[in-house]
Amino acid sequence: MIVAFLVAVDFMNFDYTSLPCSSNVPPPARVRKGSYSYFDQKMGTGFDVNVESVKHGSLRAGTEQAVVVLSCQFPIGGTAAAYAYDVHGDSATLLGEVGEANWGGDWGAGPDSIHIRFANDKLYVDSCKGDDCRARELRTYVLRGQKLIKISAQTTPSGH
Repeated sequence: MIVAFLVAVDFMNFDYTSLPCSSNVPPPARVRKGSYSYFDQKMGTGFDVNVESVKHGSLRAGTEQAVVVLSCQFPIGGTAAAYAYDVHGDSATLLGEVGEANWGGDWGAGPDSIHIRFANDKLYVDSCKGDDCRARELRTYVLRGQKLIKISAQTTPSGH
């Protein structure tokens, strides 16, 4: 009897080369158990990078992609970004950043304001347009060859 083992990328234990706060936290960030901490000597403060969500899907038959939302929190506020990856067994290739969110003590929206959905060989990313989040933008992406291509963007009022 032959038993096949499914090998998959563990984005909770992954070395990220793109970060939402790369000017303060130099990549790569070796995330373990979904988090990574870095103390910036120049600024005299710490930054926490966290995996907020991972959504898997497919943009073409026989392929697997994932979107990882990473947050970078600092003493008052933070920033987050959604990164799309092409998954190949136990490795992943960054396709690009597909969404972001920024917030402070009394403004903006956190990482949970980024919504990801895979459907009909497309990636849909709904997030705030601008830091004030008065409008939302729905972007649609497809995979052409090995590149992630934005095919549409629609802006709507957010209702805030």
